[in-house]
Amino acid sequence: MKKVFQLKNGEKIILRHVSEADIEGIWHNFNEVVEEGIYLPVFFPVRSEYEKQSWYNHLLQEKELCVVAVLPEFKSPLNIIGQCEVSNLEWDAANHVGRLGIIIQQKYRDLGIGLHLIDLAIRESKKLNDKEKIILSCFSNNTRALSLYKKVGFKTVGIRKNQFFMDANYYDEVLMELWIDDYIHQHPDSNPK
Repeated sequence: MKKVFQLKNGEKIILRHVSEADIEGIWHNFNEVVEEGIYLPVFFPVRSEYEKQSWYNHLLQEKELCVVAVLPEFKSPLNIIGQCEVSNLEWDAANHVGRLGIIIQQKYRDLGIGLHLIDLAIRESKKLNDKEKIILSCFSNNTRALSLYKKVGFKTVGIRKNQFFMDANYYDEVLMELWIDDYIHQHPDSNPK
């Protein structure tokens, strides 16, 4: 699976499933967002090669999904500018549910990448992993992400008050969900707007 599209700034990117060669790019991207100290409840970047490889091995073993946004003219690790993962939940009775997480490099936000990554991850989760429902959580002050999730069709199902404590401040966590069949019915083609 490979999809090419043009960003609002004119650059072309490729969306595709992650490969082992992407590991450094994935973690480079992740660590940049961690260092922003705003959007992830994580304090320390991932530097260990063992931890990076373990993530990839777990992804394969559990048949989880990760879609990457790649700038084809850049070399690894700078070629990965975004990623969207749909992971399994820990309960057997929730095999039909996937947990979505998405990260986009700061300078490539607001160009349409997130919408395309999420669209592809939703469709691939249904097709490859028989997922029926996608859940996610987000900091309540991340208005950009909340706006995107609502545009896609995610509905807020709850708020965990003061769930995270970072930089001497408490942050609420917004819980959201989306039924995949409803999404596909509302968006039959794979070119989200």
